[in-house]
Amino acid sequence: MFYMRDKRAIIIKDKKLRRIRDSFRDIFFQAIRLERKKLREQRRKLMFTIDGVRLSVDDLSFDNLRQFRGLQDREDLLSNKVRRSILMCVTCGKGDRDMVYNKAYGAWYCTECYGLERLTALERAKLKEVSESCDEQAIREHSKTFL
Repeated sequence: MFYMRDKRAIIIKDKKLRRIRDSFRDIFFQAIRLERKKLREQRRKLMFTIDGVRLSVDDLSFDNLRQFRGLQDREDLLSNKVRRSILMCVTCGKGDRDMVYNKAYGAWYCTECYGLERLTALERAKLKEVSESCDEQAIREHSKTFL
């Protein structure tokens, strides 16, 4: 298994190499779109009877409902893997930029978003810790991964 080092930046300065990187990312996105389209078509087939009548999820048989949910889970898993991969920034969704890996969060950020997250984390680190709500604690823990 290959493990990425924390805060590893992948920066490409050569314009030709950037174009190649972006082309590879486009190819991967097209393959992912095709796979998601296949999954949606399979789900859609389960939602119609032979006569063409549309069924609700409540009308599906147990086996069809289990198959439907399995297809949804596969599509969600695929989408989540793409969102956290080097193909796109987990924050802004752009895929034509240099990326930085945040191991604690398990996701890639474009250098611009990573820089903004890091600045925010530094500002939060300067603030005194007072009693916080659960949300504020979660935000603070997330920010610590950028320091």
